[in-house]
Amino acid sequence: MRVISLTSILILAAAAFSPASAEAATVTLTAEQVRRLDIKVEPVRPAEIEALAILPGTVIPPLNARVVATAPFAGTVTQVQVLPGQRVSKGAPVATISSRELLDVQSQLSQAEAELQMADAVARRKRLLADKKFQNPVVAEEAEAQVAKIKAVIEQHKRTLSLHAISLLGPSGDYSIPAPVDGTIVEVIAMPGDTIESMGAVVTVDTSDALWVEAQVPASLVAVVKPGSAIQIVGGPTGRVVSVGKSLQGMTRSAILYAALPAASRLLAGQLVSIQLQRPAVPGAFSVPTEAIARISGQSAVFVRNDAGFTMKAVELRGKSTDAATIVGDLSPDAQVAVSGLPGLEQMLQGE
Repeated sequence: MRVISLTSILILAAAAFSPASAEAATVTLTAEQVRRLDIKVEPVRPAEIEALAILPGTVIPPLNARVVATAPFAGTVTQVQVLPGQRVSKGAPVATISSRELLDVQSQLSQAEAELQMADAVARRKRLLADKKFQNPVVAEEAEAQVAKIKAVIEQHKRTLSLHAISLLGPSGDYSIPAPVDGTIVEVIAMPGDTIESMGAVVTVDTSDALWVEAQVPASLVAVVKPGSAIQIVGGPTGRVVSVGKSLQGMTRSAILYAALPAASRLLAGQLVSIQLQRPAVPGAFSVPTEAIARISGQSAVFVRNDAGFTMKAVELRGKSTDAATIVGDLSPDAQVAVSGLPGLEQMLQGE
């Protein structure tokens, strides 16, 4: 059985060219030659969007979507009641702290309350004497001012003890930190035995299942991408641009872009992704597989199937992603373009 090589097929196909067909940029091939050259075709489709660029990005939680539970009093963590990934309700205890600082504030409150009783009794007596003209009214006013001062100190101590709605666990200096909001525990920052400073973070709570993606946009695209523009995670869901910075960072010479992703995206905060920036396609644009684009003499082109073989059509490449390209050119809506075997078609087109 005689085996026909690929080189032989190319030579035969090149010999089948007439000057007229070469000028028309047409490659004449039989159905058998197309099969042997393993040339596959795909239909063109109307394009609704076009790709601008593919950029690396990082999945992040939406800004202000995470809340940190903090310890209002310095101390030692004695117990942690939650784990990462656990759902919590607002007010549920997340950690217990043993604090000498809390004991000091409680002691100061008790002392101030005792001083208030004494100062109040003195003020009442001096006011009575002043009313009966036995004492200068200024003395009574000074005593009453002292009462007001002690009351202010007591109110300050009470507000301090109620910071972040903590629960006091008796007179031992222990207190419980509640979850500030409903949500999911993202991170447990302080573990049992850790020493924590005043207002130090204990746990982080995520209040939303939504996700954003952060990327660096080159200066050439800052004016093109707008809030509301479409983006797509390569191989994943689509999203919308939330904001684009209007100043370039010193190190990267790019602007920060934030885009919102759907909650059911199955992505994780911190995950590295590639995002495709998109914009609406111009009228009459077509979408073809990326493999269909050839570069001939510095011009983008596609090979369109016809009855005789393939015709090369010069096109304007508007955008390109990993799997699709957006083009504008003299193509019919039902055209079919070659997506494989393009090197062979180029060689035959050039008569090699």
